[in-house]
Amino acid sequence: MFKLGYFRDIETYTRYTENGIDLIFVFEELPVVQSIDFEGNSEISKEELMKVLGIITTERMESSSIIPFSTLGPELAEKMASIRRGLGRVFSVDEINRMIKAIKKKYEKEGFYNVKVSYYFRGNTLVFKIDEGLRAYVKKIIIIGNKLIDEDEIKDVMETKERAPWKLRFHPRLEKDVLLEDIERIRQLYINKGFFEVEVSKPEIKLVNNEEYYITIRIKEGARYKLAGIQFKNNKYFTDKELLERFERDLKEEEYYNGELIERIKEETLNKYTDLGFVFAVIYVDKILDRKHKKVKVVYHINHGEIFYVDKIDISGNYETRDYVIRRELRFAPGDLFRKQDIYRSQSRLYGLGFFNGIGFDPHIKDKNKVDVDVKVQERFTGQFSIGAGYSQLTGLSFLLSIRKGNFLGTGDTIGLSFTVGDIYRNNMFSYLHRWAFDKPMDLGISIYDRYVDYTTFVSEKQGISPTLSKELTEYWKVSTGVSFERGKFSDITEDAPERIKRQEGSYYLTSTFITFAYSDVDNPLIPKKGSNFGITFEVGYGNRGFYKTSFSYSRFIPDKIFYTDWVFSFKGRYGIVEKWGDMIPLDKLFFVGGDFSLRGFDYGMAGPYDQNYDPLGAKQQIVFNLQANHPISEKFLWWYVFTDMGKGFDNGNPFDDYYYTAGVGLKIITPMAPIDIYYGKVLNPPEGVGSSRIGFVLGTFF
Repeated sequence: MFKLGYFRDIETYTRYTENGIDLIFVFEELPVVQSIDFEGNSEISKEELMKVLGIITTERMESSSIIPFSTLGPELAEKMASIRRGLGRVFSVDEINRMIKAIKKKYEKEGFYNVKVSYYFRGNTLVFKIDEGLRAYVKKIIIIGNKLIDEDEIKDVMETKERAPWKLRFHPRLEKDVLLEDIERIRQLYINKGFFEVEVSKPEIKLVNNEEYYITIRIKEGARYKLAGIQFKNNKYFTDKELLERFERDLKEEEYYNGELIERIKEETLNKYTDLGFVFAVIYVDKILDRKHKKVKVVYHINHGEIFYVDKIDISGNYETRDYVIRRELRFAPGDLFRKQDIYRSQSRLYGLGFFNGIGFDPHIKDKNKVDVDVKVQERFTGQFSIGAGYSQLTGLSFLLSIRKGNFLGTGDTIGLSFTVGDIYRNNMFSYLHRWAFDKPMDLGISIYDRYVDYTTFVSEKQGISPTLSKELTEYWKVSTGVSFERGKFSDITEDAPERIKRQEGSYYLTSTFITFAYSDVDNPLIPKKGSNFGITFEVGYGNRGFYKTSFSYSRFIPDKIFYTDWVFSFKGRYGIVEKWGDMIPLDKLFFVGGDFSLRGFDYGMAGPYDQNYDPLGAKQQIVFNLQANHPISEKFLWWYVFTDMGKGFDNGNPFDDYYYTAGVGLKIITPMAPIDIYYGKVLNPPEGVGSSRIGFVLGTFF
């Protein structure tokens, strides 16, 4: 009865009577808890402690039971579970003790040691009485006994860190559970390097000056084992050489055992079998030790399982997106062989839509050789809406209405509408992109615009319409084409206007057409880790400002497969050339090299020709190379990177001479709306009179 948890105490008595013995139970009930309070918590708020307890804070006076012979659905089950977790009920002694442990754990994470927690009841209120004790931090971690592995390498694998102001660690906390896990991490580090007999002692913790922890870890390394050989068992579909060919350079017998290499061989073998359709293949690694000769033989036991075919595909999480928008991007369908590479490609295509923050696939074995697949998506914001009025020296009094919606009505289409009217400013635009027209991998788009801006030194007018068409040629190749009809005018140009504007004076009519061939196998356009993009565009314009233009672009993303770190290296190269086929080249067809999307560190267009007033003129040619090394701080949210850019904008001459060079560092923040890059770029060889550094802010992707 005590284990029921409803009683604080139970006593039993016996009483002899003329008829026998009476057995008497005396119960002291625990009260029904309607609220929880804390005493002595000056450093951690009540709200934070309640989150730790996981108790619903609203008072509850309800009770619930299941109707006999009924089925409990998931919604009702979740509701009833929340009732059981909430207030308005009896808390057992065991549950209260677990809550005390949670409170102590919270204080430990915040750096407090020797915290004491007790409890009592004040009517129907459960009160936790807290003696917070003192706060301390890890001052020093002392490693003793390490001879063949450097102390810094050992500390790198530990989650517990010592004080290091130069690394912005001023008061690192001590969590004893984490420290015990660190002991296992150290042991695993040694095993991965062949020390199979290593002994790592329980950490010794010493408190100095009531605020500094000194942690001592003693290690007995033992002998280091060499690799005696590798063997595969039940390897029916590959030769041993095929499985090991990627590792021949690193894999040599009689050299010291390398656990990371052994794990990579396991992953490579598993990938080869899953590529054949054995998606549930399992590989066990057996290490056979020869303690006399200090050698280890590694045996891979392959259990490839069965090949499975897709039966049903269920989609969830798409509250806005229609099912068919997701299904048409999947590279597998009912009846297809269930393959790992098709899952990865489907994920890449879904990320490419730009509608989702998260995409997962959950397979369920249904019958023999059949599997149901649950496709789970997490949608992101795809709409932007702005309305307002304002006044500026540039636009005067203006009124704005702007709407842009990706995934319009859940169809995957994109629509944009902006309407702006001002005294000296007008910018009206309508665009629509219809995906998978005629139920084929073909996109139709149209854009109509009307712009008028009085820039004080000149007036720019532009009206146009541009229909486009793109079609997938293969899984990775796409061709796009379109035509544009535009009428424009540069007028009321003053003497102090930029030279590039003076060159454009007058009215023009322009009809242009383009064709683009593009290739992409990038895994995720928002946070690319592998794959490449390639594009080449040919464009021709007819009219009094006719032109012909060619642009080439290639980018590649390479994860670190040498040292197997989290670094991702990216490269981008671009070349373009434009020549006139009329009176002059339209201003927006010239190349403005320098700025956020070309040579970071330069102001816009200043890595190319400019006039005597240091206004960019635009160039007929561009050549740009970007190199970047990216590393995650939080993989799905925050990355940092270092970069170097080189290139130039030019009208003629050797494209490989006289480059400008820049370098810098930056942060990439993944937001629900779009990625944001904030960077600092430094020009290493700036031309005279041109700025030598710049802080940039980019909304969208750079590569």
